[in-house]
Amino acid sequence: MRPFIRTLTIISTLLMLTACGPNKQANLITSTLPAISPESARVYFYRSQVPFLAAIEPEFLVNGKSVGIAKINQVLYRDAEPGNYEIKISSDIKNPILILLKPGEARYFKAYGTTSVIRSHHAIKEIPEDQALKEIQGQKLLAP
Repeated sequence: MRPFIRTLTIISTLLMLTACGPNKQANLITSTLPAISPESARVYFYRSQVPFLAAIEPEFLVNGKSVGIAKINQVLYRDAEPGNYEIKISSDIKNPILILLKPGEARYFKAYGTTSVIRSHHAIKEIPEDQALKEIQGQKLLAP
């Protein structure tokens, strides 16, 4: 019976490690990002490179709906119709960012670790395009 449990443990461990492997749909960002349709807008989400709170992966929320998870070294984007949107992160829902997306426009939002007297958590802020493009170089871009 003991060899069976050992074999089962090894197989389970290998399967879990395989699941943790790189996302096959992700490409490294090396220079340019995918073009935006002139009639739509795009919102990019990424996380700071600092491993502070690394084990916690909150969700990015647009108008209260999850659009993806904040993971280190991963950038995700969502195309949207021009209009008004509320951007939040699930660990800090009391501090939304209200934006107006214009046709052909891209906006960048970064999750970062922060600490208060009460707790440590992720917050989100909008980052200027030139700064965001520098920060996301070498990260994995996840397709929608």
